[in-house]
Amino acid sequence: MQSSESLVMDDYEAAVELFYDRGWTDGLPIVLPTRKLVEAMIAATGRDRHESLGPVPPKGGQASIEKLAINAVMGGCLPAHFPIVLAAFEGMMAPEHNVNGVTQTTHMCVSLAIVNGPVSRALNFNSRDGVFGNGYRSNAAVGRALRLALWNLGGAVPWDTDKATMSHPGEYAFCIAEEEEDNPWQPLHVDRGMPAGSDAVTVFACEGPHSVLCSGAPEEMLHVLADSMVGLGNNNIHVGGQMLVVLNPLNAEDFHRRGWSKWDVRQYLWENARRKLGDVAACGPVHDQFRKAQQAVGRYPFRYDLDNPKTMVPVTQSPEDIHIVVAGGRTYFAAVLPGWGSFGGYAVTVPIRPLAT
Repeated sequence: MQSSESLVMDDYEAAVELFYDRGWTDGLPIVLPTRKLVEAMIAATGRDRHESLGPVPPKGGQASIEKLAINAVMGGCLPAHFPIVLAAFEGMMAPEHNVNGVTQTTHMCVSLAIVNGPVSRALNFNSRDGVFGNGYRSNAAVGRALRLALWNLGGAVPWDTDKATMSHPGEYAFCIAEEEEDNPWQPLHVDRGMPAGSDAVTVFACEGPHSVLCSGAPEEMLHVLADSMVGLGNNNIHVGGQMLVVLNPLNAEDFHRRGWSKWDVRQYLWENARRKLGDVAACGPVHDQFRKAQQAVGRYPFRYDLDNPKTMVPVTQSPEDIHIVVAGGRTYFAAVLPGWGSFGGYAVTVPIRPLAT
């Protein structure tokens, strides 16, 4: 087990600069992880400091409770946030999420944490206006703690192991909560098998939110959503995978009032968010090579007529691969967040353990 280094310094500003000099921060200032703050973080879990969630790819630093606590302090977390950080990190370490690939791909996907349950209200996570933006400590601190842990333990550093060609600002912090009060449907974590009223976090590697002007009758909203999902520049239309659709509470209310369940919306999008194979083929040989490579390893069981340019290719392999979350302000904007494709980054949902008493 790797031990944590202890430093004794009298100058606060010099200590902050030391973190920059040693490459322990992502470019933003950090909260200094003093022994007092780290010990309080560990105590909140009731878990052994040397317990590890495993080696963090690609460089293999151990994700011990202590080391994750250090990064949580650096990111601005309170002890109450730490169980959420641990649950989300456990999700990222799951094989189907493939954090090794997510870290090293040239694609811009970043692991998004979606918090569900009473804990989101208790800790004042933002699930409403500006949900993907700034202004809320819980969203920012949990999101940044996860990124710092990947940075310091896995070596997810640009120009080194992080090979993202463009990336997006979610690499600083990427965390939201789902709106569960102003929401006619059951929340994401219940869709994914967690008990109603429980606390859980889902991680899903995706691009940043793409704005969708989404208003009108259900069929009109679905028409623009489906079109927004099938841009030829996203990986999903070429190699399947998963995708996230975020509807605002007014969207969800409008669907529900007119008799549409979340499953109805998901099924419609899967049946209609498609492109002609001729359009896909016109993108060039690189896209075709990606698709064939995924077929060869069994990740993309293409069941459609490849010789017919009019074949309609779905954006995901199944309706269940379209994740629907309700969040944001009550207006006419929704969002779609394409995934990495069938290479990984898949959604994983983990229960959040209660604080130690």
